[in-house]
Amino acid sequence: MAIGKTRTSVLSAMGLVLCAALLPVGGCAQHGDPLDAGEADGSRLGIARLSVQAAPTTAGDITRVTVTVLSGPEAELAHDPDGNFSGTLLLPEGSHQLVGNAFVGDQLVGTSAPVSVEIQGGAATQAVLRILDLAEAHDIEHSPIVLGLTYPLSTVVNQPAQLSISAVDLDDDALAVEWTSDCADGVFSAPTAFVTDFTKPAAGTCEVSVSVTDGELSASETFSIMIFEESQAQGAVILDGRFIARPVMTLSLQWPETYCMVHSYSADGTCQEPITSGRVELHLRVEWGNSSPGPVEVTDSCGGAITYTGLSYYHMYDWQPPTVQSACSITARSTNSDGLSGLLSAAVLVRPEQAE
Repeated sequence: MAIGKTRTSVLSAMGLVLCAALLPVGGCAQHGDPLDAGEADGSRLGIARLSVQAAPTTAGDITRVTVTVLSGPEAELAHDPDGNFSGTLLLPEGSHQLVGNAFVGDQLVGTSAPVSVEIQGGAATQAVLRILDLAEAHDIEHSPIVLGLTYPLSTVVNQPAQLSISAVDLDDDALAVEWTSDCADGVFSAPTAFVTDFTKPAAGTCEVSVSVTDGELSASETFSIMIFEESQAQGAVILDGRFIARPVMTLSLQWPETYCMVHSYSADGTCQEPITSGRVELHLRVEWGNSSPGPVEVTDSCGGAITYTGLSYYHMYDWQPPTVQSACSITARSTNSDGLSGLLSAAVLVRPEQAE
């Protein structure tokens, strides 16, 4: 069953960090800045340095960000190569209300609540402005789910074979069905109905496909029907063959600051770094293929102690290696439900650090 996907990304919030500083604070004003003289009424100006880290929205990537001082100027921030927006505002001393807006082209896609910033002489002020996505939350689309499909494996020429499919769409979209065949002389009584009859005037094998669509996404199934002559004293057998391989394993040894990993198809099973400290974690992953899981065992060749600690994505063990220098083999064995076994070992040097 083929299931399509739609691209959806959400802007949960964009953090805007604003640094507004008065001229006596050297970190925000530059030497020789024209603001040194202040405004004509004697008030002192500050420089607000603005930076916004943008994220994708449901409408696309942010292309423009503005920051507006209520009852004051508006600054459009520049878009840098890293995808962020930055710029400056000149603000007099006192309290100011700032609002941020984000756009995709000319479309307003995000806005913030007004944030108060108090500019004080000789001090720097920092505020966080959160520009929130205006789009309503919505789920992704889902393709139809086929609940059941019925058809005969064989029929005879000119005798209708009834086919039926049932499906559901969890988005409550209306569903449409289409039946097709690779036999040019095959005929469907109702090629767009959930239940139809298929007939063929000559013997042969036909591959029949059925597609269920909600208008955008679809699910499909394919099967074969054999058509015999009515008087033909022959039948057919349908074989479903599976190759059962031995278990394939991946074994990793992890100890402080390093690790070693070997695989059933690795060319070299020797760990290149020696083990110099106590506890080692062993992780064993087994791929069972077309068979079912069976028993798993991990042992060592040098007298260490291996303890099973649990199963998540891996079979997990703790290994306490010997306390004297040893060349050890950690061996994993697994046997599937068909009786086929896999074998994998990692060779490692244990070289305990000597206390000084």
